[in-house]
Amino acid sequence: MLHRGKRILEFWDRSKELNVKNKKYGNFASKLLHILLKNDIGAEDITSKSLINGNKNISASIIAKEDGIFAGLQEFKLMNNDLNIQALKKDGENIKAGQILIKISGSAIKILERERTYLNLLQRMSGIATLTNSLSKQLKNAKLAATRKTLWGSIDKKAVSIGKGLTHRMGLSDGIIVKDNHLEAMDYDFRKVLGLTKNKSKYIEIEVENKKQALDAAEAIKNINKKTKGKNLFAIMLDNIRPKEITSIIKELKKRKLYDYVLLEASGNINPSNFMEYDDCGVDVISMGYITNSAKALNLSQEIVK
Repeated sequence: MLHRGKRILEFWDRSKELNVKNKKYGNFASKLLHILLKNDIGAEDITSKSLINGNKNISASIIAKEDGIFAGLQEFKLMNNDLNIQALKKDGENIKAGQILIKISGSAIKILERERTYLNLLQRMSGIATLTNSLSKQLKNAKLAATRKTLWGSIDKKAVSIGKGLTHRMGLSDGIIVKDNHLEAMDYDFRKVLGLTKNKSKYIEIEVENKKQALDAAEAIKNINKKTKGKNLFAIMLDNIRPKEITSIIKELKKRKLYDYVLLEASGNINPSNFMEYDDCGVDVISMGYITNSAKALNLSQEIVK
């Protein structure tokens, strides 16, 4: 059996896929950015077209207005591959207010009509990366992971990974999570659920809401793991369970020699005000929708250089 730390990363981290050179991610990012840009420009940027000669070139700088973690450079380059770009900061680097992050030059109209869209991109990704990094650095035992509560899908998850968080699964086809409604439909028959899912994905996670369900799920996982000779990786999502009860659950899992068969995730109503309570209770991962659905955009601006 893989070392627990390696299993955690294999189960919850897809950061290596989040590169524009990866066809799936590159195509998604390109299409989404095209839609966002087209939505903003509409038929045309009538202000810029009215005032600027179509042949005019300009230079501009993107500047940090506050401290944080920089993110979104690859995606910025993807949507501006017809302009000259000089990046002064890399994804994941600390930035300070007043620093120039990117210098850009080329068509004045293209730079002006794209400004809001690519600033939105950089501000959102940098905001998510900054929040994720800040929270991750506080954890001593568990790792911080995203959820599917995203606005821009895998682009948001890329920002999480830049901030040193784990991505979790990328979508419904990337691993199995059996949620409460699935289990309700299956009469909470964990063995039957595992039997039906074990050949569909290597990664299988079951959501539970109390100690009995957690122990029943772990027993079923232990049995199926022996039959499949460890070809699957299993996790239990402890949903909306308070840290004190989670500690009790993990203690019992260890007592029954079930702990080594499962990875453990705490999830549900976790935010910056209470997430540290879960760090000492023994879970491997703390997942927070907050880092993608409530992160504040990092303040960046663009200035024309004369």
